[in-house]
Amino acid sequence: MSKEVCIVWFVLFSSINLSAQHNLSFILDMVHNNPGEKPYTTKYNNPVFLKEQGFNGAVTHWHINCAITYDNYKKGIIKDKEEKKWIEQRANDIEQKIVAFHNASIAVYPFTDFIVFPRSIWEKYGKEIAGKEKVTGTGGSDERARKPNIQNKRTQELLIAQIDGIFKRFPSLDGLTLRFGETYLHDTPFHLGGSPIRDGKIGINDHILLLNILREEICVKRNKKLFYRTWDFGYNFHTNPEYYLAVTNQIAPHPNLIFSIKYQQDDYHRMTPFNPTLGIGNHQQIVESQSRMEAYGKGAHPYYTAKGVIEGWPETKYEILFGKHCFTGKKNSDETPRGIKDILSTKKLQGVMTWSNGGGWQGPYITHEIWTDLNTYVVSRWAQNTQKTEKELFYKFTESLGLDDWNADLFREIAILSIEGVRKGHCNSYSWNDVWWTRDEFFSAAANTDIIHDILKKQLQEKVMAEKAESSAIWLQIEALSKQLNCKDTNLQEAIRVSCTYGRIKYQLIEQMWKIMMAEGCYQQNIAINNQEIEEAIAIYDRLWKEWNLLKQSSQWCATLYTDMAFRNQKKGSIGELVNTWRRRIYHN
Repeated sequence: MSKEVCIVWFVLFSSINLSAQHNLSFILDMVHNNPGEKPYTTKYNNPVFLKEQGFNGAVTHWHINCAITYDNYKKGIIKDKEEKKWIEQRANDIEQKIVAFHNASIAVYPFTDFIVFPRSIWEKYGKEIAGKEKVTGTGGSDERARKPNIQNKRTQELLIAQIDGIFKRFPSLDGLTLRFGETYLHDTPFHLGGSPIRDGKIGINDHILLLNILREEICVKRNKKLFYRTWDFGYNFHTNPEYYLAVTNQIAPHPNLIFSIKYQQDDYHRMTPFNPTLGIGNHQQIVESQSRMEAYGKGAHPYYTAKGVIEGWPETKYEILFGKHCFTGKKNSDETPRGIKDILSTKKLQGVMTWSNGGGWQGPYITHEIWTDLNTYVVSRWAQNTQKTEKELFYKFTESLGLDDWNADLFREIAILSIEGVRKGHCNSYSWNDVWWTRDEFFSAAANTDIIHDILKKQLQEKVMAEKAESSAIWLQIEALSKQLNCKDTNLQEAIRVSCTYGRIKYQLIEQMWKIMMAEGCYQQNIAINNQEIEEAIAIYDRLWKEWNLLKQSSQWCATLYTDMAFRNQKKGSIGELVNTWRRRIYHN
């Protein structure tokens, strides 16, 4: 071979290796259905579409741990005919779905609740499985919730049988994704269980025991992948570096063991620090990124999240107090990671899991996935080539929509404006925040009571209300830009325009809500109130609700609307209850 040919081959080989270094190993998507509801109808359930988009794996929401009979543990243990029929039907359905994903060359890592067992198992072994603690977390209110004790021998035996049963029934399965923080039983009528991890530091030993069993049974014995999600509540595994290392340093690394972590030190919220458990320890990690966050509209209106995920949110330039969602008054150092690109140098980041759909409860329900598509595309394509900038990938997306340069720029303006338009509407920069006060399709006014009192005590109301007015102004600009946008796809154009108007109405409503909540704070503290201003706020509030309803009636592409109820349709503490209280005070006194 000539010297020239050798040089050419060396350059080509080096280029291939260099390119490979910029592709993360795991490009995963998850569709997580609302508990107890009809599964989402979305193209992200289609493995052929996922493959076309560059994904190589899916975290499916099939309740695969509930699709086994435990005959491998004790033959004929499930005697109830209905229970066994449900399990077998579920298994047959999953088997067909696995084939479809594998035919499209998409690996399958089902979202799994370990130690959720059939009723028959609990009836026979319940006393040997159960722990003394109650199930905590959002999923703990179900009457079928049970707290297993992972330290018990019988629990460990049944866990190993569960793993063995899953891989015997579905031998082509590529691996599993563990969930331990919350357990939802709404869609599994014959099963009981809950998280096997105890609260607080005592849970460290539970994690170590559980992880070692799973590592041995899944990663070592069967050479399958295990994505161990660190999601829990409080300052524990998910958010506390000391806790994270106390667990993971006791587990030997394995190429099939990967820890899955949300990119923020909490749930998917603004005014939240970057997660300090990312980029540390001895193990591989993937980052979870939600494409349509339940606290911020669920894709019903523009909200561009991918830039914040990759580069960091604007507010993380400043130090934010964990748990209080407020600024400390200090600036973060330039070395502090703000986005996932900042931890690439640690070599721990091996992939991303986009949640194209899922998170939260109930609505809003969307009929067009434009904002889901944007966020999912940019994050997943970045993982496919981390040398690409967020901006480059954004314009690749607009190219895929068929937008010319002018309209692509208009679309980017809308997206960029939505970043602070959302934060300054939902949150405030001057006090602490209850980041859940509006989530899903609900407005829980009472959640802000103590925050309003703090704002009034520190005489920050003018600044806070100016920020709400700023948010409304941003959304007026977004709506105006959407009316200038031209798309070749007329349905896409209408969907964008309607969603922008949807967002403008919502955030103008939120501004009026804050005026009324602030008035309530003044009323409770005997601070003088201008009743005329409150009357005007209520009048605008009523007009905006009417406009919102008319918008919904005007277009098939309009998402379902919010309600005036508090979380999960509670009247108590709702914005509707508060507004009606003020109607009585003003008009009946």
